[in-house]
Amino acid sequence: MPIPMGYRRIADDLRARIAAGEYQPGTRLPTYRELAEIYSAGVSTVQKAVLLLQSEGVVVGVQGAGLYVAEG
Repeated sequence: MPIPMGYRRIADDLRARIAAGEYQPGTRLPTYRELAEIYSAGVSTVQKAVLLLQSEGVVVGVQGAGLYVAEG
């Protein structure tokens, strides 16, 4: 059984994936629910990680359209 990750580790992992080019600028990220499954975490934990990345300007949320990797 996978060990759930805290929101900081999720944010670090997403940041690293973006830096490595797995998620390109302008690319839509998986939904909160999909990310929660990927990281074996709760949706609220994933939301906290995404809020951290949004505050850093790494990702942007578009109302009704999802989460995207920030452009440059």
